[in-house]
Amino acid sequence: MQSALQDRTIASHRLTWPYGEATVLATAAMLAECRFDLPNGPFSPFARAPWMGKVDDRSIIGHLRELGGDFVCVPFGAGGHKGQAPEEWTDLTDQPASRPIHGPAGDEDWTVIEANPGNITLALDYPEHSPVKRLERVISAREGAPALDFSLIIHARRPAAISVGLHPIMRLPERSGTLELLADFAFGLTHPFQTAPGQNQEFSDLARVPQGDHTVDLAHPPISQPNLNVQLCGMRGPVTAIYRDESAGIVLDWDRSLLPSLQIWHTDRGIDGPPWHGQYRGLGLEPIAAAFDLNDAVSTGANPINARGIATAIHIDPAAPVTIRHSITAFSTI
Repeated sequence: MQSALQDRTIASHRLTWPYGEATVLATAAMLAECRFDLPNGPFSPFARAPWMGKVDDRSIIGHLRELGGDFVCVPFGAGGHKGQAPEEWTDLTDQPASRPIHGPAGDEDWTVIEANPGNITLALDYPEHSPVKRLERVISAREGAPALDFSLIIHARRPAAISVGLHPIMRLPERSGTLELLADFAFGLTHPFQTAPGQNQEFSDLARVPQGDHTVDLAHPPISQPNLNVQLCGMRGPVTAIYRDESAGIVLDWDRSLLPSLQIWHTDRGIDGPPWHGQYRGLGLEPIAAAFDLNDAVSTGANPINARGIATAIHIDPAAPVTIRHSITAFSTI
């Protein structure tokens, strides 16, 4: 697998199995690259930042320096005031930005505990002030299948409610209509920072997401709008992404009893400043127990999503670690 990771020395581990090859970094325990070998040829569904392996500025958060295909966020929050919002969100959107965004999990270098050609286990100890004591992340190539299995084990220092998110990012094709998303959910909401007061925020069809006086088809990205975030609340099953031009796709499955929503983050060269510089294209398919990517305090408190019975946080306790599993399985359509 040719890789920008060769541009400089970095702690990494390669997974190899008869159905593919993947690279995992110590930084943010990032799944940097992955190729699945399908009957109709190689398939690489994950996004990869063009600057990966080339950014040494430590003021840039770890998961942005090495922005690849899958990492974890504990807590999930980002936060920061971004202007007007629908009335029911107004008092919740002025929280300060989280530091670091998406927690230490997405910033620091994890310790490799065990690694072999088929799997890797990494761990990260959290600071003393955090209710989280330690994270463990296991990434395994599934025997006999073009699939990766992931486990996140959260050890608590004290009982608490925290937001949690997984962060797979899929590759955006160049043309609309060549990628199809299939998802079954109770209700969808546009991001409060991307919804003006009085505008419709809720939708039931991913192909008709409200944006002011019109709708956009997020079931067939990319869309003409460079940046869009939505939350699909009460997911009833996995999400499927089919790349029609490549006759291939993926199924993202996870424990929805713990992470009941899916945030979709669509960005098509829509972010400026370092390290983005208007280059990045990606489609985040992010299982979450959170209220969007708002400050963790919004997710763990009362908000318009958990008021409707959809959990926006998980509960952790030192007596019993929490294990969250997800998987990505590739398939051929021919």
